[in-house]
Amino acid sequence: MPLSPETSKVDYVLFQAATAIMEAVVREWILLEKTSIESLRAFLLTYVLQRPNLQKYVREQILLAVAVIVKRGSLDKSINCKSIFHEVGQLISSGNPTVQTLACSILTALLSEFSSSSKTSSIGLSMEFHGNCKRLFQEDGLRQIFLLTMEVLQEFSRRENLNAQMSCVFQRYLALANQVLSWNFLPPNHILCFFKSHLFMDLPKKQVN
Repeated sequence: MPLSPETSKVDYVLFQAATAIMEAVVREWILLEKTSIESLRAFLLTYVLQRPNLQKYVREQILLAVAVIVKRGSLDKSINCKSIFHEVGQLISSGNPTVQTLACSILTALLSEFSSSSKTSSIGLSMEFHGNCKRLFQEDGLRQIFLLTMEVLQEFSRRENLNAQMSCVFQRYLALANQVLSWNFLPPNHILCFFKSHLFMDLPKKQVN
């Protein structure tokens, strides 16, 4: 396993360590035990939680590594996505604006990674793989993120006054809600198969005409 962020406090080294871990996990996925993968995911998340003063770009890269691990394990069920959303829900329920901001960053990283857009990380996997992950995610994960986001927005809407920090958290979750509502849905695989089969069935007819 590559350089561990536990052994360094230099921001650039932490960033590179997170990148190396992310790439190594994807490359060596089939060789790793499921328990090892889950332990690494939990370690990275805990590392960020215990260090609220991390530089933003370092924190986001570590959370990207978490999102990539979750995505890579979503199809073969190596990662339990429900447990992740449960963990994020606990962070949100803490009522601590700093922790709630971190929860928002986790959800944003997951949303961006599963979107199969220009924000998706380059992890050496096929577009078909990314598409299948996105379809699976939009069946349930997307709804889970929306529900967690609405939980925060409803909590803040009941407060009469928001200080500057709370207002910032509120704005971040508004932006997250907008991302969810702007999701570019992919059609289910069975619909794609239906259209492909009919397309190929029609080809001889078109050629004859």
